[in-house]
Amino acid sequence: MKAVRLAIIGCGGFVRSHVGAICDHVKGFQFVGLVDTVQDHAQRLLDNHPVGDPPVYRDYKKMLKEVAPDAVIVSTPHTLHFRHCYDALGAGAHVMVEKPMVTNADDARKLVAQAKAKKRILQIAIQGTYTDTFAYARKLLTDGTMGELQLVTGVLAQGWLAGTRGRWRQDPKLAGGGQLYDSCAHVLSAMMFLVNSPVKEVFCWTDNKGVRVDINAVGTVRFANGAMAAITSGGNCPAWKSHLTLQGDKALMEISPHGGDFHVSGAGLKKPITATPKGWKIPSVTPARNFHDAIHRKAKPRCGGRLGILLADLMDALYESARTGKPAKVARRAPKE
Repeated sequence: MKAVRLAIIGCGGFVRSHVGAICDHVKGFQFVGLVDTVQDHAQRLLDNHPVGDPPVYRDYKKMLKEVAPDAVIVSTPHTLHFRHCYDALGAGAHVMVEKPMVTNADDARKLVAQAKAKKRILQIAIQGTYTDTFAYARKLLTDGTMGELQLVTGVLAQGWLAGTRGRWRQDPKLAGGGQLYDSCAHVLSAMMFLVNSPVKEVFCWTDNKGVRVDINAVGTVRFANGAMAAITSGGNCPAWKSHLTLQGDKALMEISPHGGDFHVSGAGLKKPITATPKGWKIPSVTPARNFHDAIHRKAKPRCGGRLGILLADLMDALYESARTGKPAKVARRAPKE
């Protein structure tokens, strides 16, 4: 099988986890280019991972032109995702991008259209959606086990205010938002993946705690399928918690947005469900493994552009409501699965 010629745009932060996973167990990639405006980021990646000796660039457009990679992983500040992904797709590369896919709904739709026009894969690295528990949870939400999905609660608490102080994540020009658009994107993406329905209306309050982006937020959501949700995004808490609860009229599901922890209980169940069943045929994979297999048409992307559109619609509405102090409706259609 021919190696996939892979380039990295953005060599800091979490991309090192993807590179580590590739070096450890995905043997079908060849690193052909690294891009970062901070030289130390690229050098640290080269020093700590056996990626060979790919050329290092500061200008991603120059890299795309000179290297012509088959695939690109984008892990740059949030507001830069759209342009980096759009141009990489335009250059003929498959793209995997860190969450959030983009920072507004218009760009989300343009990016999905670009991927379709270029016949290239567009994939989002939201870790929970690649787990066996999320695949099984979705089955339980559609096969009658949960009954009618009625209420959803998403919770995130962490010391985000202190942990990101002085960094690009608190610069609205680069981050697109605060804690709600950063770490809470895991919770909200997991919610959108499991509910699997467009948002119709939201109401949201935010508190910036004296900085330029939201630190704490509370939101309520009404989905097109009739379910309702409550979200608390706390970025000024010394402890960490990330959790989802989904209430159906037949059962209650509790699950970590990152996958793994999983519990379903209900009067109609013989016993609580605490794990995927023996013989379950959808295993957990890393985003990088799924990206490789999707490129070779051995698997479908587990987290594609549709989820990016659903999340962007939700985020736009949450921030509009927080800005205006009024409910915000989402009238745009979301693509079919």
